[in-house]
Amino acid sequence: MTTQDLVAELKSVTYDLMSLLERESTELRTIPRDEYEHFLSEKSALSMQYEQIVVKLRARGEELRELPEEERAELRDLQADFHETARRNITVLQAAKATNERMVQAIVRAVNEKSKDDCTTYTRAAQTSKASLGGYGRTMNKNSSSFSVNETL
Repeated sequence: MTTQDLVAELKSVTYDLMSLLERESTELRTIPRDEYEHFLSEKSALSMQYEQIVVKLRARGEELRELPEEERAELRDLQADFHETARRNITVLQAAKATNERMVQAIVRAVNEKSKDDCTTYTRAAQTSKASLGGYGRTMNKNSSSFSVNETL
């Protein structure tokens, strides 16, 4: 494969990867889980392909320097655009992660607070039984209850 072919492939893969990252950033809240898993595998494959092409091109540094200035300028601009898109994507993913962690902590706090009052366990038959809170398998007489989390994250 010639250097020119690798450059063309790099451009194509970079545009595809940028498009995928932008879609992930905008659709993160609404994308179904099974579709997101497919999305992640596509993102992983494109990222690996991108890195392989970059490694091949780095090995051809002299040939890259011989490319016309317009072509090299286009590659620099594309790389800058890609890094900006990736940075925005990372920000969105970190925000989603922080929100999920706050939600989990809110649930844990609600369960811990409620379990101080009354606590039961579920059996495999999906029925409640008294929780073993007295130690050594002794149960305490407490009613079953449900938990709700009402917190704005």
